[in-house]
Amino acid sequence: MSDLMKQVVQEVLKGNKTIISNRVDNANRQPASASLGDIKRPNYQRLKQEQRLSVLENSSPPSAGYKKPAAQSRPNGLSDKHFNEESISRLRSISMAQGKVSRKSGVPARGGNRQAKSAKMIGHTRNGGCVWFFPDLPQELMGSFHRPLNRAAVGAVKMPECLPSYLLLVNEIIRDNQDIKFYISWERGGDAPFTAEFYDNDVDRLERVMNEIYQKLNRRSLKNFETFTAISPSPWLTKQLNISLSVDAIAILEGVSYYSSIVLMDSLLKNFENTGIDYEIEEKYLLLKGNYHVISELVTELKKEAGRLTSADKMTI
Repeated sequence: MSDLMKQVVQEVLKGNKTIISNRVDNANRQPASASLGDIKRPNYQRLKQEQRLSVLENSSPPSAGYKKPAAQSRPNGLSDKHFNEESISRLRSISMAQGKVSRKSGVPARGGNRQAKSAKMIGHTRNGGCVWFFPDLPQELMGSFHRPLNRAAVGAVKMPECLPSYLLLVNEIIRDNQDIKFYISWERGGDAPFTAEFYDNDVDRLERVMNEIYQKLNRRSLKNFETFTAISPSPWLTKQLNISLSVDAIAILEGVSYYSSIVLMDSLLKNFENTGIDYEIEEKYLLLKGNYHVISELVTELKKEAGRLTSADKMTI
């Protein structure tokens, strides 16, 4: 073989070797490139984004652009929802406890939102009397009184004997408070107990009146005797005292016995002649009636004589 042919063969063989070598290298590299492409690397940024998106999709935010604050740990492992519900429950319990009003009776109080007052005994007098006050009575109890009027309050007075000064007191009350209705049980002899009931829709006014009555009755019970004067007595008062004629004034002396009243009148009639005075001697009191000026003068003298008489009685005892 010529040198030329040898050279060509060598070149051909050399070129095939290069091609084969390249193919082998490419074959070896392809699996390596494919295996590297098949390896899945975790994309932490994408995973974080997907987690945030999944949380947003599952939750329902109250408004657009709202960012839920990070959850804070609660004591004892309580969640925010449980903690809020428990706090609201406690607030409700406190509110209900503070606003609760106990009422034993199912009947609502009369007079709007005004709190109903309870019946009470105002007090005992030193001579054995008593004064009561009954506000906001139910209708079934109104029948327990002498005049079962549909009134909101009742006041009652009970004294051991009948005295004219009690009539003067009742007359004063109904004169100054014409809306107040009343009932009395009074006898001229004085031995029977005196009873008076007052009825009024104005609860506060009647309570004030009954307290004033008690104070006056209790003060009078401290004295051995007392005089009372009324100018131009009302027809109701003169009727109760059995005074048939119209008189200018009346005067009453209480606290002296029947025979002591005779002693006092003996002194007056001897010292004041031709006065035109009229009088009545009762078991429990002495009644004078006539001209106001004459009555005033006689009462002044009567008090002096009564004072000396009662002092003499104490010295004798």
